[in-house]
Amino acid sequence: MDVRGMKSKFPGADPRVPGFTDRNFKPPLRVMVIGAHPDDPDVRCSGFARTLVEAGHRVRFVALCNGDKGHQFMDSPDVARRRYGETRNVIKTLGIEDYYVNDVPDCMLEPTLEERAKLTKLIREFAPHIIITHRPGDYHCDHRAAAILVQDATYLVGVPLWCPDVPVPDTIPTVLFIADRFSTPHPFRPDFVIDVSRHEDVIARTFACHESQMFEWLVPEHGFSLDDVPPESDREGRLEFVRKSALHLITDMAHVFSDAVEKAYPGRNPHIVEAYEKSEYGRPPVKAERDLLESLGGRWIDSTESKWTQVK
Repeated sequence: MDVRGMKSKFPGADPRVPGFTDRNFKPPLRVMVIGAHPDDPDVRCSGFARTLVEAGHRVRFVALCNGDKGHQFMDSPDVARRRYGETRNVIKTLGIEDYYVNDVPDCMLEPTLEERAKLTKLIREFAPHIIITHRPGDYHCDHRAAAILVQDATYLVGVPLWCPDVPVPDTIPTVLFIADRFSTPHPFRPDFVIDVSRHEDVIARTFACHESQMFEWLVPEHGFSLDDVPPESDREGRLEFVRKSALHLITDMAHVFSDAVEKAYPGRNPHIVEAYEKSEYGRPPVKAERDLLESLGGRWIDSTESKWTQVK
């Protein structure tokens, strides 16, 4: 078959070629945070999301499960409805443009062909420059399945004959992993860190949007009794409870990754940082994106040279 002179099915530059977005990239940056459950995107990314939104960039959150198992007293259908409503409050609090909740029940997410196609289309429709998701070695089966689905879909975003009813965008995303403390297959590597201390209040309020989790389901897991939770009428008390019970999930990161934080912010000792690891899936972030994120206060502490191995 002689393909010389034939028109590509890609609308722009071939997204499989690393570095093409240095020629095509124009703000605003589009960032999609894909978690397993309705609250996973918030726990590690609220500060970064708020930083992006304030600077005029576009952020969408995605939950690949509906959250219907996250409660000790309610029935699953009621939990799912309630948690969907909580994501609507997150949209208002953080200023993100959408919070998509998939219709798969908790504990049942699998990297099936159906879910792969659904996620591919979701990514193509938004065309994110950056996707943030779980690492594949996470503790929860849904988290691991979400990570695999993102890996599978990220490459297929640039395959025109896969899901041809949704066109291939002019970029495939960089993939970053959310921070965790797991050591298998390797410890988390903080390639990019960002000081989000100034957003502590909005982070706490975002956590508090997930009332079913922060004031009910997760309270024992955070080391407290349900009797310690202030009543719904005490809004300030509940916000303070969130700071005391759950905010350590991100405030601890400044200590866990103290070497990286000191390298990024020498002598500053930021109170709250969010950290991300570059994935070998997707494409390497290009200079335009790296510079933009540094202009927002983030710091890349990896080598600026790509460590990706391109498949030929």
